[in-house]
Amino acid sequence: MNVLFMLVGVLIVYLIVKQVFRHNWNKGLSVDVKFDKNYAVKDDTIYLTEIVTNAKVLPLPCVNLKFQIGRELQFTDVDTNSSVSDKVYRNDVFSFLSNQRITRRIPLKCTKRGVFKISGLEITFSGPFMNEINVIKYDNDCQITVYPKVADMKQLRLVNTRVTGEVQRRKYLMDDPFVFRGIRDYTSNDSLKNVNWKATGKTGSLMVNEYDESVSRNVCILLNLEEDGALRHDTVDEEAISIAAGLSEMLIAQGVNVSMICNGCDTDTKEQTIVRRGAGAGHLNCINTALARIDTHISMEEYADTLKKRIDGCADSDFTDCIYVMISSSRRKKLQMIISQIIQEPQSFVWIVPHLPGCEYTLDECNVEPVEWNVN
Repeated sequence: MNVLFMLVGVLIVYLIVKQVFRHNWNKGLSVDVKFDKNYAVKDDTIYLTEIVTNAKVLPLPCVNLKFQIGRELQFTDVDTNSSVSDKVYRNDVFSFLSNQRITRRIPLKCTKRGVFKISGLEITFSGPFMNEINVIKYDNDCQITVYPKVADMKQLRLVNTRVTGEVQRRKYLMDDPFVFRGIRDYTSNDSLKNVNWKATGKTGSLMVNEYDESVSRNVCILLNLEEDGALRHDTVDEEAISIAAGLSEMLIAQGVNVSMICNGCDTDTKEQTIVRRGAGAGHLNCINTALARIDTHISMEEYADTLKKRIDGCADSDFTDCIYVMISSSRRKKLQMIISQIIQEPQSFVWIVPHLPGCEYTLDECNVEPVEWNVN
């Protein structure tokens, strides 16, 4: 009889404990999962921070934090808590005492450019006796934008020298009457309206005011991510994007205004990637963000049609009156014919052809000397 009473007592305690945990385990329980920065560059190591708080007296012996993340972000620690398929499925285990907060910082390596979000964030609790499943799902807007890594600097400098050389040749110079530089002796090439009569009276010889130059320098990057054939080579596409990122960085550092026309589409809006003319660090961030958000697997318009709509006969000053730098592995005849129609001076157009070893890179239908770019 005593044994029976003992069993009944144990059963009652079991049911009470089970009900207490079932109705109270999620009270005061909060979770925050975030990246330590909003932006990174391909091959950077970043940190993912997990903060889980149990703000109540009731302890929790075993809580599982689960979420999904793009497999392009690789956990670099000894990882026994993740499974990888189309995404990385993370499952971290926590054990809480009363009123305890646990914070973990987990290193991640960014192996590819893009926009990566944390999804499927939830906490599961198996009960005090590990025989049930209780789940809370959380909304989460945490994401990181991974910029493309700039292409090989040695090759970029060669291209940059050619582009900036043409920019210098074509730059439009005019005196800016609002930027005074100094006073110098008059020459026969000077206008009488620039004579400084006060200085002339003091020195006894004609003196003229000298002003700084106003310089207009504009480059439009034409980034084409279409393929010549049926097969898509992701390595060539990514190299083309890296070239655009590196060239933009170099040009903007020299004070050149940069715009960009790309037929690659944004991962969310599914619209073509168009960046209007600008300069400075803020504009470089805009370009890098736009390049990071390109999804090369979204169907894209043929680049010859894109150029015809954006440039040919266009009055939009953001994409005219500039040096054009084409980055395109595709050398379709239709594209070359459009280029021949658009460009006024062959030396004002630079065509970079990224290609795999052994592939052709010559241009037969337009009078442009291509820049060969081997993709390893």
